[in-house]
Amino acid sequence: MDFQVYGVPVLVFSLATLIKILLIPAYKSTDFEVHRNWLAITHTLPLSRWYYEDTSEWTLDYPPFFAWFEWAWSQVARAVDPAIVRVESLGYNAPSCVLMQRFSVITSDA
Repeated sequence: MDFQVYGVPVLVFSLATLIKILLIPAYKSTDFEVHRNWLAITHTLPLSRWYYEDTSEWTLDYPPFFAWFEWAWSQVARAVDPAIVRVESLGYNAPSCVLMQRFSVITSDA
């Protein structure tokens, strides 16, 4: 393997991933609850209600491909901690929820 061709991108990717892992316990922005709510909406509600659920101010307002992407991650989230995908769990941020959401970003970036 030629380091010039493959080594630099692999090194950059590895360093970026390491930084993301080190930042797991960092602050949680509003986006954290937004995405947790989208996981809950796509997991709990029928497709016909995904864009009309209004329990939270964080309604699902992204295109359908992204909604299905959230649905796929909601299947993982339910296995990690069923409370993550409850629509009524507003503000839920248990350590299992934080880790699941952080690792979903790290894996999705890969």
